[in-house]
Amino acid sequence: MSSGLRWKILVGILILKFSEELPIQTKINFDDKWNYKTNPSHVSPMLNGSYKTILMPLYTFSHDLKIVDFDENLMRKSSLPERKESRVTDDMILRTKVSCGICNLGVGLLFTEVKNGHCFDEIKTKFVSLCVALKIESLNVCSGIFDTYGPEVIPVIELTSLGPTEVCKLIFGEICPVPDVNSHEWIVELPKTASPPLKTSPLTRFKEGLSVFKVLQISDTHYDLDYAEGAVANCEEPLCCRNYSTPRTDEDLMPAGRWGSYEKCDAPRAMLQNMFDFIALQHPDIDYILWTGDIPPHDIWNQTKENNLNVIEETIDMIFKAFPNTPIFPAIGNHESSPAGNFAPPWMTNSDHSISWLYDKISPSWLKWLPPNAEPTVRHGAFYSVLLRPGFRLISINTNYCHSLSWWLLVNSTDPASELKWLIHELQGAEDRDEKTHIIGHISPGSADCMKSWSKNFYDIVNRYEGTVKALFYGHSHADEFQLFYETVDEYSRRPTAVAYLAPSVTTFTNHNPAFRIYYVDGDHENTTRDVLEHETWTFDMEMANKLPNNEPQWYKLYSATETYEMENLSPSEWNKVVERMMIDDDLFQRFYKNYYRNSPTAPDCDTKCKIQILCDLKSAKSHSRRQLCNEINVFSL
Repeated sequence: MSSGLRWKILVGILILKFSEELPIQTKINFDDKWNYKTNPSHVSPMLNGSYKTILMPLYTFSHDLKIVDFDENLMRKSSLPERKESRVTDDMILRTKVSCGICNLGVGLLFTEVKNGHCFDEIKTKFVSLCVALKIESLNVCSGIFDTYGPEVIPVIELTSLGPTEVCKLIFGEICPVPDVNSHEWIVELPKTASPPLKTSPLTRFKEGLSVFKVLQISDTHYDLDYAEGAVANCEEPLCCRNYSTPRTDEDLMPAGRWGSYEKCDAPRAMLQNMFDFIALQHPDIDYILWTGDIPPHDIWNQTKENNLNVIEETIDMIFKAFPNTPIFPAIGNHESSPAGNFAPPWMTNSDHSISWLYDKISPSWLKWLPPNAEPTVRHGAFYSVLLRPGFRLISINTNYCHSLSWWLLVNSTDPASELKWLIHELQGAEDRDEKTHIIGHISPGSADCMKSWSKNFYDIVNRYEGTVKALFYGHSHADEFQLFYETVDEYSRRPTAVAYLAPSVTTFTNHNPAFRIYYVDGDHENTTRDVLEHETWTFDMEMANKLPNNEPQWYKLYSATETYEMENLSPSEWNKVVERMMIDDDLFQRFYKNYYRNSPTAPDCDTKCKIQILCDLKSAKSHSRRQLCNEINVFSL
C-alpha cells in the first residue's frame, strides 16, 4: 500500500472519528450575496511610466552556458546515491491504479464506530496508534496531524450529506469505479452569445529585435525558516533538514547542504536570497513577475496560522527588496493556509473555520503591487483582474477552490466564492473590449487534486474564450511541464485550443534542482497577439554548489523551448505535436524528462509506465478525464 493511500485512509478515519465532537456553524446560507458584477474591471494600465518594451535578444546554448562547461559538469555521473523511486509514478499509481475500495472500506467501517460516542482523547489515541502501527509516520508526526487537521475536518463531516463512497469519489476522482456524485455536479452558465470568429493572422515568430515583454515566473518557493545546514537530510519525517530531523535507521546519514538537498527538504534562505540576487543582477530588464504560490514549507503536521504568516511575510519582504520597482502579480497556493489546503468558501463565516484570517493578512501585501480596486476581490476570494497594457489583461484566480483536499468542498463545491461566474464576467468584458488575457493560478486545472466539476467548468470557459485567453500559468507539481486544452475530448476531432505552462519549483522537494522560468511575450506593436513566443528555464547544479564550503550557485539557462523541442512557435498545436513526437521519439522524451527535473542527478529512472503517465499529464488540462484524453497513448492498458 502506498504512503499516499495510507494517508487517505487515516484522514478518513480522523474525520469520521471526530464527527460528533466539536460545535460548528449549523445554519449556512450558501449564497454569500456577493455581487461579482459590482466590482468594476481595472482599466488603467499597470505597465506605465518608466515602462518600455525591450528588444528580445537571440540566445544560443554556447552563449548562455559560459558560466559552466555543459558537457563536463552537467552530464557527469553523480556522486550521490542512486535513487530508484519515482515521484510521478507513485502519485499516478495512487490516482489511477489503486482501487478506492480500500478507502470505502476504511471509511464505511468507521461510520458505525463514530456512533459509539468515544471521547476526543480516546479517539486520538486510536488514531495515533493506527498511524504508527501502519508505519506511516512517527508518533510525533501522527499526533501533530491529528491535532492540526482534526478541528477543521470534523465539522465538515458534521455538515456534509455525503456517504463514504461519495467522499472517496470526490477525493480520488476517476479511479473510483462508481458514478459521479450528483449533488456535486454543477454547471456555471456561459453567455448565450456566440464567441467571435477566431482571427487567423500569422503567428509571430520568436526572432531577434522583436518588441516583447520579458516576464519572470517564480513558483513553489516553500521557504523553510527552520532549515539547518548539516542537519539530517534523509530523515523519517515528511520534511527533513531540520535540527530535530530523525535519521532513517537503514541508511547512512546525509547532511543538509548550504544551498539545499535533493531529499525531502525545502528551500533555505541562503538559496532563495542567492536566486533573487542573481535574477536582479543578470535580468534587470524584467517587465513584470508572476508569483504562483506555495510559500510555506511542507511541515504540515506542525504548522500554525502564525507560522505560515511569518513565512509569507518574510518571503514577500525578500522579493520586494530584490525587485522594488518591478510589478509583481501573485496567486495563492494551497500551502498558504493552515491546515494546508484548507480554504473554506465565504459562506463559512464562523471565525474558527473562515479563511478570512489569511485573506485579510495578504491583502495589504498584495496591494503593494495591485491597484486599489483589486482589494474587494482579494479579500473576498484571493483573486483579481488587472490591465497590464491597453488591450492586455492579467487575471489571477484562486484554484484552491477546486482542491479536492480542501475539506469544506465536501459540504458544497458549487462555484466557491462565485469565482467562475466572476471570471466569465471579466473575460466577457475583455472580449467586448478586444483585450487579450493571461490567467495565472497555483493548481493547474488538469491536476488530479482539482475537483472534476470545477475543472470541467473552467475547461469550458477557456474554450469559450479561446480568442481572448492567450496563455495560462501555474505551479504546484514542482515539475517543468505543461498541459493542453482541446476543443473536444473526441480523439478523432480534437483540436488544441490553449496551453497551460506549469513552472518548475524553486524548492528541491524532492529530487529537483531549483529553478525559475522566463517568458518572452509578444509586446507592443501594431499586430501584437500577446502570445508567449519563447520560454527559458534557469537552474543551478545543487550538488556541485554544496561540495565546497564557499562555493556559490552557478545559475545558467538549462534550455529554451523552441530550440530544445524543435518547435516553430509555442502555439497549442505545436505543443500538441511535441507530445505526439515524444510518443515515438524517445530521444526527444529524454530531453523533456531531463528538463522535468532540471537535470538533477537524483532524478528517478523513468520506465515505459512513467513515460506514458507523463505524456498523459501533458494532454490533460481537464482533471479526471484521462480515459477520454489519453486513449491514443494507452495510459490505462498498463
